[in-house]
Amino acid sequence: MLWEIIDPSYLKTRIDNLDLSLSGLRDALCGTGNKTLTDLDTDLLNIYGKLDVALSTRASDSTLSTFSGKFPSAVALADNLGNPTTTIIGSALLGFDGTYFRRVAVDTSSRLRTVAESVANPPNLDITLSALRDALRGTGNKTLTDLDTDLSNIYGKLDVALSTRLADSKIPNPLAQISKDIAGSTVYGLAVIASLAHDITRMPYMVDGISVTTTESSTAIAAPGAKVIKITNQGDVDCLVGINASVPTTNPLKVKARTAKIFLFGGATAIYYKTASGSTTISIEYFN
Repeated sequence: MLWEIIDPSYLKTRIDNLDLSLSGLRDALCGTGNKTLTDLDTDLLNIYGKLDVALSTRASDSTLSTFSGKFPSAVALADNLGNPTTTIIGSALLGFDGTYFRRVAVDTSSRLRTVAESVANPPNLDITLSALRDALRGTGNKTLTDLDTDLSNIYGKLDVALSTRLADSKIPNPLAQISKDIAGSTVYGLAVIASLAHDITRMPYMVDGISVTTTESSTAIAAPGAKVIKITNQGDVDCLVGINASVPTTNPLKVKARTAKIFLFGGATAIYYKTASGSTTISIEYFN
């Protein structure tokens, strides 16, 4: 024979949850009024007895018609309707003035009527318009039409492009643009190159796609050396340059990011380059 019994410790735990008596539970449910379910049923029946008809019948036309006399007679609205003297239902556009709500007014053409606050003497209008006009036209009383005429006359004097003047055979030496970094600013100028310095009809040498890092590198220049050098910085980091020697530790030649620098040199045989931080890409063009 096999017996199966409940663990006494588990049974004790369940019994401990019965922390009040059945009579205590009864009194708690009945409340202070000692109400039973029978009492609740009786109260509901009393409420139902008060509902002698369905609520929907209370909203019928015949029932609502008794309220029609409670409202005033219809009044036709008009643009010139005065303030009402009897009870009517209407609406008005109101504006708040900071203290009270007031009706917004319109003029006889139904345009919104406003009153702008004006300053008698605005501080910024310290001269008259005529004085401003005279100051702009100056003592010569010049107008924009006069300026346009003067510019047209100047343009008429430019009978040829200035570039053709620079290529005139009377100039024995060719001109070149140079740029130099001075105290962090790029200064541009024209330099005269001796006519025997190089053959300007020759194509320049080109070394492109040079990677520049913080580790110094160099590019050799073909003999007899470069006399006109152009370095283009294609990256976003400044490139530090040395000619024929390592990049100087102080005040090195600098080709700023996204710029090009053209300069003359008496026979450069090597270009040294590096960055202070990061990396960039440069190209070197030169005439020898």
